[in-house]
Amino acid sequence: MGDNHRLNFHMEPARGWINDPNGLCFYKDKYHCFFQYCPDSAEGKGRKCWGHFESDDMLSWKYTGIIFEPDIPEDRSGVYSGCAVPGDDGLDIFYTGNVKLEGDYDYVNSGREANQIHVRLDRIEPGASKKVILRNSDYPDYCSCHVRDPKVWKEDGKWHMVLGARTRDDKGCVLLYEGDSPDSFTFKGTLAKDDFGYMWECPDIYELGGRRYLVFSPQGIPHESHRFQNVYSCGYCEIEDGGLSEFEELDYGFDFYAPQSFEAPDGRRIMIAWMGIGDIPYSNPTVQEGYQHCLTLPRVMTSDADGKLLQNPIEEFKKLRGEATALCGEKWSKLPLETEGVCESGKDARIAIGGLSLTWNAGAGEVVLELDEACGYGRDTRRVKVSELKDFRIIADTSCVEIYMNGGRYVMSTRFYPEYPEVKIETEGVTAVLYKLALKDTLVAIGEALIDFIPDKKGCEFYEVGAFAPATGGAPANVCGAFSVLGGKASMITQVGQDPFGDVILRTLDGAGVDTRYVRTTDEANTALAFVSLKKDGDRVFSFYRNPSADMLYDPSYLTPSMFGNCYALHFCSVSLGDFPMKEAHRAAISLAAEQGAIVSFDPNLRFMLWKNVDRLKEAVNEFLPLADIVKISDEELEFITGKTDIKDALPELLKGKTKLVVYTCGKEGAYVYGLSGEAFAPAVRTEAVDTTGAGDGFIGSFLWKLKAEGVTRDTLGKVSSDVLEGCAVFANTFCSISVEGKGAIPSYPTAGRVDERMNK
Repeated sequence: MGDNHRLNFHMEPARGWINDPNGLCFYKDKYHCFFQYCPDSAEGKGRKCWGHFESDDMLSWKYTGIIFEPDIPEDRSGVYSGCAVPGDDGLDIFYTGNVKLEGDYDYVNSGREANQIHVRLDRIEPGASKKVILRNSDYPDYCSCHVRDPKVWKEDGKWHMVLGARTRDDKGCVLLYEGDSPDSFTFKGTLAKDDFGYMWECPDIYELGGRRYLVFSPQGIPHESHRFQNVYSCGYCEIEDGGLSEFEELDYGFDFYAPQSFEAPDGRRIMIAWMGIGDIPYSNPTVQEGYQHCLTLPRVMTSDADGKLLQNPIEEFKKLRGEATALCGEKWSKLPLETEGVCESGKDARIAIGGLSLTWNAGAGEVVLELDEACGYGRDTRRVKVSELKDFRIIADTSCVEIYMNGGRYVMSTRFYPEYPEVKIETEGVTAVLYKLALKDTLVAIGEALIDFIPDKKGCEFYEVGAFAPATGGAPANVCGAFSVLGGKASMITQVGQDPFGDVILRTLDGAGVDTRYVRTTDEANTALAFVSLKKDGDRVFSFYRNPSADMLYDPSYLTPSMFGNCYALHFCSVSLGDFPMKEAHRAAISLAAEQGAIVSFDPNLRFMLWKNVDRLKEAVNEFLPLADIVKISDEELEFITGKTDIKDALPELLKGKTKLVVYTCGKEGAYVYGLSGEAFAPAVRTEAVDTTGAGDGFIGSFLWKLKAEGVTRDTLGKVSSDVLEGCAVFANTFCSISVEGKGAIPSYPTAGRVDERMNK
């Protein structure tokens, strides 16, 4: 069975370990979420870096890569948590550079450096210069070596910083700093509470409703039956006359820690937290799949009349609501797991989702969250005192649940791992409306990912090539790369070998922003290779090494419905339609994508040398053609597939079954698009071709991206006007004119800005 636990709406890593959100901000018209990231281990071992997600709307988040690695002496043991301050002329980032010295140290009062580091960015990309602005000698003498997690903001013409700290006598506190510039801070004092933990992490200070709050994560708080139930706590105090009010927890579930907030352009205070905790006594089965943990949904922070903080999902989240189902005292209703429930309770209430139950006991005045052994993986019971339960809102996303009660006054967040992606929901004493949730923002491609070996010269015979340079290729992988480089979200489904070539593919796709969470590795076969020889006109001759390769052995049992929960379009080619498990995986993927309402796109992309019998190739192509909503075909492929030499004569053979759109590419002549309600032509953009590798893949990838940008869905695909079709084809031709000027496929693909710039010329 495949990985059923991948999330649809929560930020999580493709592989490795994620923890604290860092650097939340709005900068250059995008929302940004940096995060603590250990890419080499699902258990948090190895390099401790900063990864980066970005979003246009806080709904659809795209991973863009690692931004900071431990690469200077002052952060050699890890790039730890921090923040970002956006400005008109750049983004100021602050983080703690951790250093653990070699020797016999306790690493609390000796043997550790906590260096606060400032980085100035214009564009969010690796390689920026780092400057140390505070060292151990800049902290009060009573502090231990544990001083970290800077939160910085500008107020009244000054720069302000708070740092979480542990004193030498094991008392938690927050250090206050002030400065005239982002590189110069002076110590101003502390905020503390008597006997309240030994370390305060991840401090955050902000104002809401005329009140000032300190949010922090104290460690070492004694556990109680209804409070401080987790290994580490997280909450807030109101700052009153320089002192702190009583501590209130932010979340009473199993998995919540290290929240950070920022102010959105519309003035909302938005908070995101780590949906996990360190040193937990329970576990997560995703470790076996090579990744662990996620972040919460973005939450809007407000306050009530008593000054208590309220948390609720951002209003934008309601855009994901689809079909509604009303429940009233139902015993069981089988629904997809990606569900939001808005509920009103009676005197007593209970709602169960798989092995998770939430119970309101009016007599005891408490809400109890319980997970059974099968889905909890060590999580059992959490309780919260609530005098009256007026309403609750539950958001379930494959393997996590967020529960908001009484307008967000009480919140419980937890991971849970039901056995099946569809679960039974039971309600007792509850009136509920349940909504199916979906984003529909991701291009998913299935098929081969391989290494193309590009020759050092063209216009010669294969034996005359002096050297070959490896580059990630494979038509489906290239289509993902094009869609992603343009700014879309793309996810690749394939299998690579446990070899250096497989590692190159993963690194290249990750670097292009392609989601590789569904790329499996195997030791049963090697990664596919293809040596490419370039003729004088830039056309290619291939020599493949895949007998079989890892991708061909991808089994349909690896697929799960959650892989397609956010699928806008599924794309595939014919290379993997031979008599191997991958062919049946294609058939299963098409079915799962179609059930989710996704567009299915097929580019035969014929490779005759891979087939011992070309009649079997033709049979396979014609078997899958009617299953696709969009078919891309080249002038070189038309006669072989349809038996016709004229596209107009061949259209009846192509526009049948589910097919609503045919894209016909004619190389240097241009591209034609034929739909059920219109047709269009776009001439090729003249340029000097250096390498045409991946050009056709780039065309369909950019064409699909433009369709999505135009708001075209599967339901409207058959009604697209000629003007829109022409615009999509012109965009794709322009994209290709830029890509063929460079070598390789994905590395040569241009951004949307570059395409627009050339189109404007």
